[in-house]
Amino acid sequence: MTQKPATADIISEPALSIIVPTRDRAEYLRAAIRSCLLSTRQDYEVLILDNASADHTHAVVAAFSDTRLRYERSATRLSMRDNFERGLDHARGKIVGFIGDDDGIFDFTPDKVLALFEEHRIDAVSAARAHYGWPDLQSARRNTGLLPRGSETIIRQSRQALHGLLRHSDYYRLPCIYHGFVRASVLQRVRQQQGRLFLSSQVDMFSAIALSMADISFAYCESPLVINGGSSRSNGASHFGGGSSVEKTNWKKEDDLGFLPGFADHATVGSLIVESAIRYCHHHPATGISDIFDPDDVRATLRHEHDQRVARGRPLTDYDQTWIAAGLDDRPGAAPPPAPSVAKRLRYLGRAFGAM
Repeated sequence: MTQKPATADIISEPALSIIVPTRDRAEYLRAAIRSCLLSTRQDYEVLILDNASADHTHAVVAAFSDTRLRYERSATRLSMRDNFERGLDHARGKIVGFIGDDDGIFDFTPDKVLALFEEHRIDAVSAARAHYGWPDLQSARRNTGLLPRGSETIIRQSRQALHGLLRHSDYYRLPCIYHGFVRASVLQRVRQQQGRLFLSSQVDMFSAIALSMADISFAYCESPLVINGGSSRSNGASHFGGGSSVEKTNWKKEDDLGFLPGFADHATVGSLIVESAIRYCHHHPATGISDIFDPDDVRATLRHEHDQRVARGRPLTDYDQTWIAAGLDDRPGAAPPPAPSVAKRLRYLGRAFGAM
């Protein structure tokens, strides 16, 4: 077996850090690492974050002899968000991005990402994603690939892009640290403001909201930079179809936050985006959810969540709490607000006449 390169040979100040968190998924990780090392340029690092794996993950990493590859293992099992946060602590690149251990990138990705940052005055790069269904994916998408056909690169402002998110729920159109790339200086600024970047178990969508609220300029590429892998072990697949129930159970065991009241039996991505926005507001008391999304979009999202739960036979336990947490008082089935008292009506009339 080839030994890992000596620490002295590892790049000390890389232009780019590609972080790959992993946990007991050695059978996929090998392909992810191989894809990350396809580029011929040498000024970037691939950081493998081993979350106390009990399989042969270390042996898979050690089989590669490449000075761009780094390996950091946690001695104890961490929640996903803590492992991701640990990745930010260890990353050395001026630009940082995450991919999953069953994902991949293209050989041109490091070149294109760094060229976009150099060419434009931007703080992040996001892109449409290619998709690959691993053979063990428990859906008709197994053994298939999807490649977006767009070619344009669009410069956007993050707050503006965030405002309409709930109309399509594709948070990868925002500045993303997962399947996207962000300046380390921006990450440092947001972490200082919040205490840490990942304040939700939904690490991808929460970080996209937090970065968007920083009101940064970013590039969105209609052609892909990352290959989103779907396998039976994927967290996303285990929650929304195609993954194993075992993986979903393990994720819940390791999750250190759980869901806000009313969101545990979620059926839609949109409802989890709303939950992430509510968590953002909890940590930024001066911000309300109406500062993030159009309230009508929030209402439409929560109504759609209700309908999908009913259609799928999921419980509506504490469903009203989703509306209450979002600061909405017109939830389905709620009692109408009480009529104002006589004294209040007189005060309203007084203010109205006083303004004439």
